[in-house]
Amino acid sequence: MFKKNNSRETEIIQANLMTFVEATKVNVVTLSDAINVLSQSVDANSRGNEQIANSATNVAEKTAEQLELVKDNFNLIEENNRNMSNINTALKDINFILDETVKESNHGISRIEELDGDMKAMSNDLSRINEILSKFNKEIERISEVGDFIIEIVDQLQLLALNASIEAARAGEAGRGFSVVANEMNTMSTKTREGMETISGILTEITDSSRMVNESIGNCTDTYNKSNVAFSSVSDSFGTINSSSHQIQKKLNDISSLFDVMSDNSDKSRIKAENLFDTAEAISENTHEIAAVSEEVAAESIKIGTNTENLDNMLTGIRNLLKQYNTSITPTNRKSSKQIKILSMSMLDNDFWYGVRKGVLYAQKELEDCKAVVEYVPLIPGELSLDEIVVNSIRSAIDRGFDGIVFPGFLGGANRYFKEAASKGIKIMAYNCDCSKEIPRIACLRPDPLEPGILGANAADKKTEGHGSVLMLTGDRSVGVNVERSDGFKKQLKNYKGLKVCDELTVPDNADGVYKIAKDGLNAHPEANIVFLTNGFPLPVAQAIKDCGRKGKTSLICFDHNQEIFSEIKSGVISAAIGQDAFGQGHDPVIWLYNHIVGGEKLDEFIPCRLSVVDSSNVDSLAEA
Repeated sequence: MFKKNNSRETEIIQANLMTFVEATKVNVVTLSDAINVLSQSVDANSRGNEQIANSATNVAEKTAEQLELVKDNFNLIEENNRNMSNINTALKDINFILDETVKESNHGISRIEELDGDMKAMSNDLSRINEILSKFNKEIERISEVGDFIIEIVDQLQLLALNASIEAARAGEAGRGFSVVANEMNTMSTKTREGMETISGILTEITDSSRMVNESIGNCTDTYNKSNVAFSSVSDSFGTINSSSHQIQKKLNDISSLFDVMSDNSDKSRIKAENLFDTAEAISENTHEIAAVSEEVAAESIKIGTNTENLDNMLTGIRNLLKQYNTSITPTNRKSSKQIKILSMSMLDNDFWYGVRKGVLYAQKELEDCKAVVEYVPLIPGELSLDEIVVNSIRSAIDRGFDGIVFPGFLGGANRYFKEAASKGIKIMAYNCDCSKEIPRIACLRPDPLEPGILGANAADKKTEGHGSVLMLTGDRSVGVNVERSDGFKKQLKNYKGLKVCDELTVPDNADGVYKIAKDGLNAHPEANIVFLTNGFPLPVAQAIKDCGRKGKTSLICFDHNQEIFSEIKSGVISAAIGQDAFGQGHDPVIWLYNHIVGGEKLDEFIPCRLSVVDSSNVDSLAEA
């Protein structure tokens, strides 16, 4: 019993020691990266502080210039205020003048309208006089006609008197009475003729005068018509002046309103200028303080740089100390006559591959001492597909004369480019799973094909004590490890007659898809008390178990682990996590390949990686990177 317990404790101590060493290596990488970043930041900060100090001095000078400009601007604002006040007064005077102009225009229009009325009345009177004179002329013409008729009668009376005189002479004494009558008639005719001629002369003068009056009235009428047009034009002009005056007055009122706003803004601007002046003075004072502080910060940056350098030296010592614990392959002591360049690629989409990356970076640090270059390429789908990233990386390695390429064997979309690299003398090594046989790789570091699945079946048997129902969630079957884990699990499960697979579902390589299918499978199979997952998304399955209310009834067996996985193991949602030495899968192939290139070491075709199982029995005693 003592020996059994002692053996168990020794295994735990050994596991703890290996985990501690690997965790320390990971932390060395993390701290080294942080130191590099910090060192770069310190350098940048130091340069920045120098620039800040110089800038602060320049700012102080510029601030002094700014103060002068602010003063000048303040004076200009004051002058503008005075000018705007004068302009506003002038506008008000113009507005008053326009008011008077509008009043006078309205008065002139009224007077013109009255005069126009008088002219129209005069025109009517002249028209009536003209009509009366026309009638008078016609009456005179009739009188003239009567006079002509009377003269004609007088002429006949004279002729008759002459005849009577002749006849009276012939009659002698008997005709003497007719002779007297004839003389009287002749005298009367003569007087009548003379009177009528006088009347005719008077009528002629009246007619001439009437004609002159008619012509004068006509001229008056023509003059009135012309004056009427002129008055209409003057009236229209007064109307236009009046309308324009109103518009000008309105515009001036608008301008006056704008000037009020501008005046108000100018007052505000003056206040702000005063504040700006005060602020500029404060900035000037603070700038000198900033310059002094910047000098102090620069001095502190130098101290931080010194401490960073000391910390980097400490990490170098830790790496040297870790070399005493050869938990993994170490670089050969042989030296190369040229710089060795190795390209390492990995996925970077879950915790396993994050661990792989840390292993590659630790190998990179180790080989820096050997003057070798390790270039890491993360495979993250983006604008380019994974195949395009891999192909571009291989071409770049060929063009730059790299000596080796390390890659996960499931990257089958670039086989011909790996073959081309091998034909150029570049050494190829696969890991995680084997690649196509057409690629002339020198070795493959990977877990035993079926062992991870076998360990999963053993964990299921341990959890259920040999009796239970298993829901299998298998990842993309075009990826070899999913098939191998599934096959190893089912092969080993045959040894446990009380364990049965209730269903096997295919899940995609993304968290949301795994969660959905896991949840649907759990709802469809309430009898399942074990879920076995082959790909790298265990936490979504753990969440599906909790969301379906299956915590305590169903538990998950998965691959790879971290602190979150440890927490789920402690809570009972995950019963076991099979570790595949993610750090080692990133680190060891690079070192193996370097040793082969430099030292000519012969490599086994398959190099096994370390596997471990974390469950409730050992989770509390393990440390995790």
